[in-house]
Amino acid sequence: MRILEELRPKVFDDIAGQDHLLGADSVFRKMAEDGGFDSIILIGPPGTGKTTLAEIIGNHLQMPFVSLHAATAGAAEIKQVMESAGTRGKTLVFLDELHRFNKSQQVLLLGLIDSGHAKLIGASTENPYHNLIHPLRSRSFVFELQRLDRSAFAQMFARAYEYFKKRYNAVDVILSEEDLDRLIQASDGDGRRFYSLLELSAVGGKFVGDVLHLNVKEAAQHTASGRYNTDEHYNMLSAMIKSIRGTDPDSALLWAFSLLKSGMEPEAIFRRLLISASEDVGSAFPDAVTFAHAGYENFMAVGRPEGDIILAHVVTFLAGCPKSNRSYMSMHMVKEYLEENTPAVPEPLRTNGQGYVYPFDHGGFVKQEYGATDKVFYDPSEAGFESKIAERLRKLHAGVKEYGKGKSQK
Repeated sequence: MRILEELRPKVFDDIAGQDHLLGADSVFRKMAEDGGFDSIILIGPPGTGKTTLAEIIGNHLQMPFVSLHAATAGAAEIKQVMESAGTRGKTLVFLDELHRFNKSQQVLLLGLIDSGHAKLIGASTENPYHNLIHPLRSRSFVFELQRLDRSAFAQMFARAYEYFKKRYNAVDVILSEEDLDRLIQASDGDGRRFYSLLELSAVGGKFVGDVLHLNVKEAAQHTASGRYNTDEHYNMLSAMIKSIRGTDPDSALLWAFSLLKSGMEPEAIFRRLLISASEDVGSAFPDAVTFAHAGYENFMAVGRPEGDIILAHVVTFLAGCPKSNRSYMSMHMVKEYLEENTPAVPEPLRTNGQGYVYPFDHGGFVKQEYGATDKVFYDPSEAGFESKIAERLRKLHAGVKEYGKGKSQK
């Protein structure tokens, strides 16, 4: 689309939206302008300006700019960049979809940064924290770009208005408030999509005298169907997890694959499944979290479409498991307790404390003080394997703690 190149922001102040990052006194703006970083990671939805922002930083710092995409770039490309950066001066390397790089490729990025020959800007549509090796995380500052709002789109249209007048030699360009709202809704926070739809509206527009009337209705018909906005993604994620929690594998499958169809990254779906394995299944089937993690690793190794079989396996397994939220509840209870209490470690448990009794000298268990309170945080349920844990704790702590008297599962 011609408009995308013609109206591509050239300096920081050209960028619509992202005021939290680009305000004159913002940390990001100051860091970007003075080059005070080794590695920056930009996260945010498509069309919010990640690539453009990286290019502007490179231009501002007057650094050679190299753009790579993690889906196609490999070790050879990184090594080539390292070699060329050493000869032509400090280079700004932009890496799109950073979270797709494996650990060995990330190690090469470390060498690129630590050589002093390059700065790195990574971009991702999701927070890649769990996919990055610790040394790379420790060298990186993470900043989040937000979906464009109505004021940002209005600013973009003001630029497009002048562009269309000049391009089509029009005295005026007409876009009703209703059609602007329609374009904003169809763009779903994506600036690139907004400009593309505007271009289609102009191409299909009609002149009345010297006035160009944009044809939004026809342009909107070419918007990709089946795409959900952010709120609907969250709604479907919620529906999938609640179906798993409700032991309904059919509904859980429905929402899991609706998410895939709507364009959500499989990694994001699996992260919610991993959480559910502990939050909703817990000790009722302790191996659930290991199973879910293995499913995630296998999915990443196989890829789609065959990996969809593995996703279905994990979803139906978790939905079919017995459920317990007692570990999850215990986490909240102990955090609430610590908000108002600062427990001291009992003398026998201290590093050089006196009076500690070694349980294995007494058959594996001995009653002694382990905590600064007798309060029960974890009260196991009678679901699945957790019933065995409940029975064991009641037997071992009889007369000291009462298990089985706590809150029912929620």
